[in-house]
Amino acid sequence: MKNQINRRKFIICSAGLGMGSLMASPALTAFSNHIAGIPGTGYIPIVKKGEKQIFVDDAMIAYKSAIERRCHAAQKLDHQVLEGDKPWECFENEGVKIPYAGIYGTVLRDENSGQFRMWYNVYKETCYAESSDGINWQKPELGLVGQTNKINLFGFQSPSFILDAMEADPAKRYKAIGAKDGFSKEEIKRLKAKFKFSESYHRDFAYCAAYSADGLNWTMYPDPALMGMDTITLAQDPLSGEYMAFHKQTQDPRSFGRQVFLSTSKDMLTWSDTELAMATDEIDHEQARKLEGGTHSEIYNMSAFYYAGQWLGLITIFRCIGEPLVNGKAKAGQKGIIDVQLVHSRDGRKWQRCSDRSPVIPTGPYEYDKGMVFGTCNSPVIVGDEIWMYYSGSTDIHGGSSPNKKISIGRAVWRIDGMVSLCSRETEGIVETKTFRPQGEKLFVNADVSKGQLLVEVLDSEGNIVSCFEKDNCIPVNGASVCQAIKWKGKENLPTNKKIRLRFYMLRGNLYSFSIV
Repeated sequence: MKNQINRRKFIICSAGLGMGSLMASPALTAFSNHIAGIPGTGYIPIVKKGEKQIFVDDAMIAYKSAIERRCHAAQKLDHQVLEGDKPWECFENEGVKIPYAGIYGTVLRDENSGQFRMWYNVYKETCYAESSDGINWQKPELGLVGQTNKINLFGFQSPSFILDAMEADPAKRYKAIGAKDGFSKEEIKRLKAKFKFSESYHRDFAYCAAYSADGLNWTMYPDPALMGMDTITLAQDPLSGEYMAFHKQTQDPRSFGRQVFLSTSKDMLTWSDTELAMATDEIDHEQARKLEGGTHSEIYNMSAFYYAGQWLGLITIFRCIGEPLVNGKAKAGQKGIIDVQLVHSRDGRKWQRCSDRSPVIPTGPYEYDKGMVFGTCNSPVIVGDEIWMYYSGSTDIHGGSSPNKKISIGRAVWRIDGMVSLCSRETEGIVETKTFRPQGEKLFVNADVSKGQLLVEVLDSEGNIVSCFEKDNCIPVNGASVCQAIKWKGKENLPTNKKIRLRFYMLRGNLYSFSIV
């Protein structure tokens, strides 16, 4: 198929990253039970050649000492990469026109040409942009909606896109989902009849889906997909092909204010009952109450993507200011600060918070996003040895009324695997993996120990150090590299045909991942 997109390659390759047992939900459950330490399974996982093991959770860790998990804030440019500078790129609020270019949508990259494609929104209108470098963007005159770069996407608010690598019909390669209003009471009644927990829903909004051959000309599926609010992101399970919609609800009796729910579908037509995917807790509320006038926290939206054999998610934490909620129902126009935290899952359904809840995309320090970061793309773009994520930033807080308020799109960047690491400080830290069977021969790490050092020793399945692979025989790693070979004096290859463990010794550094090739 022509015009393959880098994200597709990234997803397909990532499906092989992580443990080789992650083939379907039953296998995933068995694997998760084992690595979580549930006794009696007797299963030793296989780490396939080239698999990456990241450290967002403790699934592969048997022991650690003087080590902490650390989330890393992205690097930013000192300016936005795309702003609302066309006459149609503004949003009018109480008579004030706000320059607006936001993204809950998608950026894809053609793996052959390197060209970037962006779908972004101006409130209820979808626009399209292109770039050769991902920083400087052009807005081509498409001729689809006047002489503009608009796409006729049926008034979707916060549209989210995927390029479906598993779709056999070329006319449906692209899928989109977004919020749409204006439905009749009868249409909403028929939609509500399909789902449990729908009695509290009283809006004329619904989430609707569409498909396209080229990402520009769209056809809407005949019926609304889900009861709607205003933000939703679309993902696809690269193992099963199932579509996953992470969407905000504000009135659901199972949640407190704005929270994120998940529905899944095999065909974009019939969707599962919504399940609460991610919600704030007392720790989040305490953080909100540290602000002047702070009351509680909510989750504004969530993006989820498959990475290194598991799922990572970016949630926007909304720390609210003003009056407390009444009966737990979110308020329109609620004031507050929003930034982005990292969450994780082994199956994309059951999600956990990172032990370090510091923001991975904080507000500021630049003017264009100092007020809030309130939405991200549904997936990152991998560019060389970096992860790029595009996001919506605002000069003012949510609900703010600054006359100079602007909404624009920024770019967040991490080193590959670099959203989270295991970190050691002035005391040497130790990390020991659980037992596994390696299929490769050479060990590589993604680490930054430019101010310290990293050593590795190899143990057998009983915890005994394998001869010639002792810590003292390891050639120290002292630099910063995303792919650094680990060697021992006289030994470059790991023991073959053996169940092993790895024990890392690290001083003043960050360990992001390891792989065996």
